[in-house]
Amino acid sequence: MYSLDINFLNDREERPFDLPPQAQAGAPGERRPFYIGLVVGLAAIALMGGYWAVLQHQIRQLEARDAELDQEIAALQNQLQQINSIRAQVDLVQAENQAIVSQVNKIRPWSALLQDIRDRIPARVQITEMSQTAGQTPEGEESPPAAGGIELMGQACSFDDINDFVLVLQQSRLLDSNTVQLVSSQRQDQPLPREDGTCPNAPAGSFTFLVDYTIQANMTGLPASQLVEELANQGTVGLVSRIRALRETGVLQP
Repeated sequence: MYSLDINFLNDREERPFDLPPQAQAGAPGERRPFYIGLVVGLAAIALMGGYWAVLQHQIRQLEARDAELDQEIAALQNQLQQINSIRAQVDLVQAENQAIVSQVNKIRPWSALLQDIRDRIPARVQITEMSQTAGQTPEGEESPPAAGGIELMGQACSFDDINDFVLVLQQSRLLDSNTVQLVSSQRQDQPLPREDGTCPNAPAGSFTFLVDYTIQANMTGLPASQLVEELANQGTVGLVSRIRALRETGVLQP
């Protein structure tokens, strides 16, 4: 038998094979946008970092200032508490001073009133009894005055002598002149003996009939601080000294 050998390699046509050209590196000018973008990005990051640092610095400053303000507020609150405490003490002292002034102004020393009436009583008038009363209720008022009043009882040589006594009492600043009034007067039935001498300047050889009287008046409503001169004239040394001391310290206004 015969064999047939076929060699295809020998019959293959040689063909040239062209490799694709390798990519060449880009030129330097083509990388400029990349660098620009990189620089811009880095600049933006740096700017944001700087802004963040500034913000952090401002935040620290604000926090420090906030702490200082808290300390100042605490100090001010402490001072305010001290001021309020001082004010409370001042108010208490002023209230106590006003209470003292009120009590002093309400004092009506009977010794001064007795001496004032004694200095005013006419020679032909005698007082046999003097008493304190609740006082007369003024017109338009619902109650008598807090100072009260007085009632004088005695004898006079005539009705004119009693009227003169009433007029003299109305001039006293220790009494309310509008309330001084003669409540009653009545002549006695029996005359005085001629040699009695109770009524000076009586006509010789005449009979003198005494007149019983009752006079009422309210004590003045003026505060004692406005009666210093009258009280001093009547020898009320203690009360006058107290009023003057209160004026010197400023507790009582002149």
